[in-house]
Amino acid sequence: MSVLYVIQPEAILSKSYEAFTVALKQEDGTWQKRSVPAQTVEQVVLMGNPQVTGDALVYALELGMPVHYLSGFGKYLGSALPGYSRNGSLRLAQYALYHDTEKRLALVKAIVTAKIQNQYAVLYRHKIKDNSLKSHKKLVKTQTTLDQVRGVEGLAAKDYFACWDALLKEPWSFPRRNRRPPTDPVNSLLSFAYGLLRVQVTAAVHLAGLDPYIGYLHEVHHGQPSMVLDLMEEFRPLVADNMVLSVLNHRELQPDDFTESLGAYRLSEKGRKTFLQAFERKMNDEFKHPTFDYRCTYRRAIELQARLLSRHLQEGVPYKPLLLR
Repeated sequence: MSVLYVIQPEAILSKSYEAFTVALKQEDGTWQKRSVPAQTVEQVVLMGNPQVTGDALVYALELGMPVHYLSGFGKYLGSALPGYSRNGSLRLAQYALYHDTEKRLALVKAIVTAKIQNQYAVLYRHKIKDNSLKSHKKLVKTQTTLDQVRGVEGLAAKDYFACWDALLKEPWSFPRRNRRPPTDPVNSLLSFAYGLLRVQVTAAVHLAGLDPYIGYLHEVHHGQPSMVLDLMEEFRPLVADNMVLSVLNHRELQPDDFTESLGAYRLSEKGRKTFLQAFERKMNDEFKHPTFDYRCTYRRAIELQARLLSRHLQEGVPYKPLLLR
């Protein structure tokens, strides 16, 4: 099973019998149509502003297939998801932990500790061993409130990204982390990668039956999928950050793959295709899962972590975030 990406702004996604049809506008004004069998597709991602017919959208939802929307910059906008979970007991357990100060703090500490450890692993892999992340990781254990843990997480992220310029080979540089909009190529790739990762975590949260809007590290705000953002944290360094560094340092992308408008950078259509191919390779990379002791892909690991969190909420089984060396 695969992800169907539609990235041309004027593309049209429709349904024809048991297949999706993607119509792509050519330079001479004609249209080229490609057929994709529905049974080979697990998710649909629409980037920019392609059109999707009502038949195609309904068909995807009938098949249990989420349809995700990204902006032209790769920012996650939202999803059309199949019917909600009927697991009411899981939702009640999720809400109960939100109000349990002690248990919620313990879970948040586990999530933040794992994120910092995975960030440290990224730096260590690139031979940057002299950094403050280990001390930040130790500091998490001594904090007594959620805001204090969030503060340590923010300091660790700042120190982590301060090392990024040293991770990159020429001609790339990284002044600092910025977004909305990203003002340099590296930041544009990070935002794009996080948007793609959010697509995968959103689907996993939905499959596990969790409420995407009730999380623990991220506060509950109107329209913010706090649970999705919580589960993303351990995967940001493992998937998105490592993939961005690999694409740039292996010269899969060049400076002319980016366009700049009013100070904001975005990938060209050719660059987006290259980046999406790299993301799919990363999601299909296999490794030995430390909890289950068998090999799985990152896409499968994201779903497993969502299900492990569900077990933690319902059965009290300790939640172990994904840590890789």
